[in-house]
Amino acid sequence: METRKILFKVVGLMQAVIGGLAIVFAFLAFYNIFNIQTMLVGTGTGIGFYLWVFIIVGILSIISGLFLIFEQT
Repeated sequence: METRKILFKVVGLMQAVIGGLAIVFAFLAFYNIFNIQTMLVGTGTGIGFYLWVFIIVGILSIISGLFLIFEQT
């Protein structure tokens, strides 16, 4: 059972970090740092869709990761 708790915490931490990185990437794309808007959509007119996708996926990933970290087993 101890290995299961450790595995849950490791996977939850990785998932929360990936969610945080997705949100950071959304802000980098919004402010067009490193010319990310050009790489994603070309002209920058459809960047709003990508921002919402990255933010929603990031938030859900962080929440899911925190649930795994604080799992009461």
